[in-house]
Formats: sequence, C-alpha cells, structure tokens
Amino acid sequence: MSDFMKKPCEHCPYRHDVKPFLHPSRAVELAFAAQDPCQYFPCHKTTESDDSDESEGERLVTAKSKMCAGFLSLQHNENGRTDYDEDGFEPSPLAYESSYAMMDAYEAD
Repeated sequence: MSDFMKKPCEHCPYRHDVKPFLHPSRAVELAFAAQDPCQYFPCHKTTESDDSDESEGERLVTAKSKMCAGFLSLQHNENGRTDYDEDGFEPSPLAYESSYAMMDAYEAD
C-alpha cells in the first residue's frame, strides 16, 4: 500500500481544472509549500476533523493519512521531486504547472 494518493481528488486545490475555492492567501501558502521538496501535504480526504473548541476547523494528520497527489505533482513540476516515482507515483497532468500558475489562478478569481 502506498503512502500517497494515486491521483488528485475532485476537490484538490492543486488542480488547474477546479474552480479556485481557497482564500488567495491560503492558496499562496500552499503553492509556496510545494516549492520545498521537504514539505508534506496530506490529502484532506485522509485527515480527520479536529472537533476541539480552539481548532478553528483544522484537520488532523493520522497514521492513515496519505500525501496529496496534486501537491506531489506540483512539487514534481516545481522542483523535480521524484522520490515517490519508484513507488509508482505518476505526476498528474491536472496539477498546476507551477506555483505561480496556482497563485495567479486563485488571485484572479
């Protein structure tokens, strides 16, 4: 079993064919994170809701969490990250070509 999603989900913020839905400042934060090959971003479908009063809707990473395929694809496009390739990861053509393309899309909306 892999520790990454095989493809970006239908609501992945890293997909260029999904209408931008994040606040532009959050999209910039996520896009910049992909520029660092040491960053980790879990797929929201593999995290759990933090129901505590002070969480503000944050998501919790668990042992079952997997890397986001859109994030890995953007990292591949951005800095050539390939450490998951030997495990069968294939970058998705649905991911933004660059962090700047992602930022532009979210700021334009």
